[in-house]
Amino acid sequence: RVDYERIQAVGPDRAASEWLLRCGALVRYQGSPKWQQDYNGLPTGPLGRYKIEAINATDSCIMYRGFDYLDGLEHVTDIKLEKCMYIQDECLQRLSETSNLQKSLQKLKIISCGNVTDKGILALHKLKNLEYLYLSDLPGIKEKETTFRVLQQALPNLELELDLE
Repeated sequence: RVDYERIQAVGPDRAASEWLLRCGALVRYQGSPKWQQDYNGLPTGPLGRYKIEAINATDSCIMYRGFDYLDGLEHVTDIKLEKCMYIQDECLQRLSETSNLQKSLQKLKIISCGNVTDKGILALHKLKNLEYLYLSDLPGIKEKETTFRVLQQALPNLELELDLE
């Protein structure tokens, strides 16, 4: 469940960091090379000081229900979704409809997420600033050529890297 009062109290980046780490994901803040993985080791400081720049959700249990935490994030340029069993098309649609991510997200990797289909990949066309998309081991993608052609037309500057059977 999304704790909207917590988002109000500590700011969107801190609240999202807490949710992501509780789910087993990692976050990296602007200006820092270090990935945060320890919930108790999250940096403290003035409200809004630490801005999430990258999310690595490898092997995490993030799911659609928590995606409201992403709404207030304005600086996320890089997201990696790998082996996320709860990530499905609705999550990718939600991601691509998040206006802040439409502006900031440049790099997205989706790897070994078995519930993702062509529908979810096509939804990514709303991420207008996406520069790089890596897709690997996604058995739910059936219409590869059509899906990628449509995505490439919608996002002409997108570098699309595929490792699909």
